Amino acid sequence: MSKQIYDWKRFWCPRSGHIAPRDRGYLVDPESEWGRYYNPDLVSLEAIADIPCLVLLGEPGIGKSQEMENLRSYTEETTNQTHKVLKLNLQAYGSEDRLVRSLFESKTFTDWINGTHRLYVFLDSLDEGLLRIETLATLLIEEFGREEYRDQLSRLYLRIGCRTAVFPKVLEEGLEKLWTKEHLKVYELVTLRRIDVETAVTCCGLNAAAFLEEVEGKGVVSFAIKPITLEFLINIFQRNNEQFIPNQGLVELYLAGCRALCEEQSPSRRASSRVGHLEVEQRLMIAARIAVVTVFSSRFAVWTEPNLGNVPDEDVVIEKLCLGSENANARVFQVSENAIREVLDTGLFSSRGENRIGWAHQTYAEFLAAWYLYHNQVPLAQVKELIFSSEAPEHKLIPQLHETAAWLASMRFDVLQEIIKTDPDVLLLSDIPTDSSLRETIVNNLLIQYEQEKLYDYGTNHYQSYWKLQHPRLPIQLRPYIQDCSKQIDARDTAIDIAEVCEVSELQEDLLDLALDLSQSIYLRVSAAKALCSIGDADTRLKLKPLAINQLPEDEEDRLKGYALQAVWSEHLTAEELFQVLTSPKKRNFFGSYKMFLRYKLVPKLRPEDLVIALDWVERQGLRCFGHPFVELADAILIKAWQYFCLPDIVEKFTNVALVQWREHQNIITDNRELKKQFEASLSNELEKRHKLIEQAVLKIETSGEKLTSLLIYMTEKILMKGDVLWMINKLIDTDLPQVQQVWVQLIQWSFNRQDLEEIDAILRATETNNLLREEFAPYFEAVELNSATAEKMKSDYFKMQQLQSRKHTP
Repeated sequence: MSKQIYDWKRFWCPRSGHIAPRDRGYLVDPESEWGRYYNPDLVSLEAIADIPCLVLLGEPGIGKSQEMENLRSYTEETTNQTHKVLKLNLQAYGSEDRLVRSLFESKTFTDWINGTHRLYVFLDSLDEGLLRIETLATLLIEEFGREEYRDQLSRLYLRIGCRTAVFPKVLEEGLEKLWTKEHLKVYELVTLRRIDVETAVTCCGLNAAAFLEEVEGKGVVSFAIKPITLEFLINIFQRNNEQFIPNQGLVELYLAGCRALCEEQSPSRRASSRVGHLEVEQRLMIAARIAVVTVFSSRFAVWTEPNLGNVPDEDVVIEKLCLGSENANARVFQVSENAIREVLDTGLFSSRGENRIGWAHQTYAEFLAAWYLYHNQVPLAQVKELIFSSEAPEHKLIPQLHETAAWLASMRFDVLQEIIKTDPDVLLLSDIPTDSSLRETIVNNLLIQYEQEKLYDYGTNHYQSYWKLQHPRLPIQLRPYIQDCSKQIDARDTAIDIAEVCEVSELQEDLLDLALDLSQSIYLRVSAAKALCSIGDADTRLKLKPLAINQLPEDEEDRLKGYALQAVWSEHLTAEELFQVLTSPKKRNFFGSYKMFLRYKLVPKLRPEDLVIALDWVERQGLRCFGHPFVELADAILIKAWQYFCLPDIVEKFTNVALVQWREHQNIITDNRELKKQFEASLSNELEKRHKLIEQAVLKIETSGEKLTSLLIYMTEKILMKGDVLWMINKLIDTDLPQVQQVWVQLIQWSFNRQDLEEIDAILRATETNNLLREEFAPYFEAVELNSATAEKMKSDYFKMQQLQSRKHTP
């Protein structure tokens, strides 16, 4: 079965960033009108393609491998042809020697060592490697850190793909030492947008609106936003007359998806009219058998040819899968080689090279391995031997089996109870039952694990799943961790996050006390303020105002100030107050809550009647260029002011800001490319507004008495357009003020088209009644001696015009 590739644009988020899935559970589109305000941290793959050492994380089934392939293709298309690309799938390597040969001893790598070009190394599926993940991490750090090419790492661009939850800390620390913190960036792939789901459904010939309605009604948006489970939903929706099966849980839904994939035959089987001999349930059972073998024995693929001594160590031969029988539909059947081959030809599997077949996605294997143990009622003691590590001090789950364990916990209560004791965080990956006492136990064990430092907070891996922990006694359970400053900081921070995600409004006073307490950790005070932005009522948020308006020396990254401003603006903070307390960010290179507020949160709540105050503030900032701290905010204010150009005083205040920029040959909108394009398009399309701007600028120029040349050049280049000469002639005729007339005359002279007969004719006719225009254009209509002062002035004006035209056509 060929994999459907959709024309999706995916987005990535730094681990310290924030994701807002507010579009009814879908990712708010960063490219929509307001999406950039909700998700300012998200970037496209192209935006991070030049990072020297890039780690790309994501949960299973989210589309990491496809994005890695997209990045590889983009790299090959856009980089210098002398640079080279080397790609390896770590899933296929079962020995250190083989990996070293394929990577560090390859011709591509040795050519790079001896050359001067860049090498882009792509290492996908770190978490699915047949080598232990810790072994892989240590091997990579040791090899990349070898003395003979340590000095060459500035030419090595490393890309690593891995699941979020199991990315080893030792590898991150080692990469940071080798590439430096500045050049190592870790990003996580986020879920799909509503528009992506619509695109996929439409490509399959289905009604996208009906699908989205069914998804929301069924409560499976969390499946629709992930590519792997979206395919399941589309298959089920398509096969059931564009609807889902009522009262179907996540396990049942996933099982139905796997069953659907078992029913579908590969193109080769359909073309030869071979429909197979197995029933669907038999195929499903055999697939689950293969899953158990491959998952629990760390096998990468099934070897489909006779064993002639050439089978890779990481493969399992078909003969090993054919032992004994299975039971389906209350009937026992033998598992033959032909039966195995028939199952390998379904949509659950895909090619892994010559003579090798593997899982189309690892998630299929993980789910079916868990289902096999459930279906066959494997005793708990045996299950524990399979999924828990006997080597780990706490006998925790084997990291590579987290997903399988999570699925099994959704199916078997006894397994869930065991996992609660050692790995309560893993249960967040599962479909947690609604039983209140059970959820209370999970929360209790989760917080204890953090308190005892058996779990560590490496980012927001579980943040989006905390909603599964909602239960009636949650306020009582979380309050001690929020209040007690003797408890471990990660445990307290986790409690705050759970309170925020589960919207435990009963804790807002406790969170407020924490946010205002100078003796508390600034890290926790920031978390508390952040939570109050979401769950605090109006009265509680008002009490955060001191944090928004006062100096906070301890807030070295402005994060506390940023969240406090988000909490009180604009309900409890006037525009006058706001623009008096805005300060330059303490850390210019740090993007946190304060910069998020300045760039994305402030302007949407700025009322039209407050735009005059905002424009006065922008003017006081002076020239905005070369890394000005408020460049993005000023641009956003100007765009909003342009939208309300008809309001009193807006034109004058806007023009004052424009003149500040024009005097130094700078654009009005200086930083954001999208806003620049938007403003330039508006200048072309909204004639009345543009003419008001020009007219106001003329009046300002006349009263200032300043030199006109630079302003005239910039206005001619950026603001005046074809057809404006005829309008300016009318403005010239309409005014009786000589000083104003002089400005209009010079603008006309600088901007008229020497090849436009209509403009020349209009100017000629106007010179008959306007002396200033006649004097300015006399050289154009009278004979001029070649060596006269007039001729020299005309020559000088010509060269200036040529320079102007040259700038116009320079990108």
